[in-house]
Amino acid sequence: MSIQQQFQEPYNKYDLIDVIKQGFFMAIVGGLLIGSLQLLIAYSFNISLTWLMLIILASLTAKRIKQASSSPHIIFSIISVVSFVFAYYLMNVTSNVGLIYLFTGTIDFNLVIEVLNPLPFFNFLNPLNSLFFKVNNIIDIVFFIISVYYAYKHSK
Repeated sequence: MSIQQQFQEPYNKYDLIDVIKQGFFMAIVGGLLIGSLQLLIAYSFNISLTWLMLIILASLTAKRIKQASSSPHIIFSIISVVSFVFAYYLMNVTSNVGLIYLFTGTIDFNLVIEVLNPLPFFNFLNPLNSLFFKVNNIIDIVFFIISVYYAYKHSK
């Protein structure tokens, strides 16, 4: 079945509202919790497990959205991917604001405004970046793509 035919299939309007609510809820709660957990691991053990956090986040997002709908539809999968990307953004904002607080002892409003810029968090996907072909960046890209695929496929 083509993508255009999948979009033309009927769906339940109440399912769509529930899926949007669950996706938004999972993006906020999952992003904040996993960002805090990532901060704890990075600060305590001085390692980054972003790739593992991406898989956990995609799994939880797909599970919540699948439970919120009674029948699968491609729009629900797209909502799952969008909520995963938003949760990834919130995860990075949470961990960076936490690091700012841990290292400075205060939260400066100007630094928080700089942290809210989404471009640095998704800069690892930019092929023109000088660090694009570093092993750590390639691992992040592979796991980000796997997580997006997982969020898309398992929310059906």
